[in-house]
Amino acid sequence: MIQSLHIQNFKNLVDLRLPKLARVNLISGKNNLGKTTLLEAIRLYISDSQLNGILSSRGEILADSRPEATNEDMLKSNFNAISSLFTNRNSTIGPENTILITDGKSRMTIRFIYYILQSFQNGTQTYQRMMPIDEPADYSDDVYLGLEIMRNSETSTRLPLVRPLKHHKYYLTDNKSTSAKRLLGVNYNNYDNEAHTSRLWDAVTLTDKEAAVIKALQIIEPKVENLAFLEDSLSRNRYPVVKVKGLNGRVPLKSMGDGINHILSIILAIVNCENGCVMIDEIDNGLHYTIQKQLWSVIFDLAKSLNVQIFATTHSSDCISSFSKVLEDERYKEEGSFIRLELKNGQVAATEYSPEELEIVAAQNIEIR
Repeated sequence: MIQSLHIQNFKNLVDLRLPKLARVNLISGKNNLGKTTLLEAIRLYISDSQLNGILSSRGEILADSRPEATNEDMLKSNFNAISSLFTNRNSTIGPENTILITDGKSRMTIRFIYYILQSFQNGTQTYQRMMPIDEPADYSDDVYLGLEIMRNSETSTRLPLVRPLKHHKYYLTDNKSTSAKRLLGVNYNNYDNEAHTSRLWDAVTLTDKEAAVIKALQIIEPKVENLAFLEDSLSRNRYPVVKVKGLNGRVPLKSMGDGINHILSIILAIVNCENGCVMIDEIDNGLHYTIQKQLWSVIFDLAKSLNVQIFATTHSSDCISSFSKVLEDERYKEEGSFIRLELKNGQVAATEYSPEELEIVAAQNIEIR
């Protein structure tokens, strides 16, 4: 697991330190303070190949897919998109403008670079590689602009910015790397992506993990007995249906409300992410406060049995209260961490609560948003 985290110069996280993370981490804070940004930073740290997805989800990549786009168009589009990752959209080129994400054992840095193309021989083949330079004025050769992603000052990948980012294949992972972990994300609209959800279900069908999914759905509807995905004869899309005790026929899961569909997305992500990490944005959306403690118990059990680390965000004091009640159980006390993001001296900072402190805060109904 990631046991601590230090983030510098990533969007509005100028210098954020999280000294103690747990297996299940709940993150709270006001709107636009950096909860989702923190999840994005963790996604990048675990898997640098998430860069394009993060930029696309933010609407930053606009011209990537235009067939008529020139190299100059690509360069401008990519440069502007990647600049959005830096604090204040700083586009300064050089080591003084670097994103840092580290857990104290491993580190990842991202920065813009100038580079030249250097030819080299490998047997009978001639190849070109990107060679970073410090001062473009010192070179008479063509000088280009790129992005460098580095791990531990040893392994790096360099991306030319004149090609669409989605065409880049860049992975700094190996079997020994922190970033080799499996990674899945969940947001409130995940259940609308039924193709993705059906693939996750197929991966656990007829395994022990299938029972965990059914058990989670029973939090909302105890009479659910089974789940399947059927294919729409017109659209060819697959959609979830359940068998409910006492009812004839199949019941479309979407007809049972947002909450049960959100739970399906959450649990399918966890059971498909053994030895990995799951990000859940706004975990409580669509879920009544009366069932949240039971859901947290299921999440804690699965996270421990499958060795999954979870990062979830919330605005809800009910969600935080339910989380604190689960931590009262000795089985979970050391497995959870609550973090509140807040502004201190104009910068986003984190306050971490021990289970005892969170219990007091929740019991006294202290404002913790």
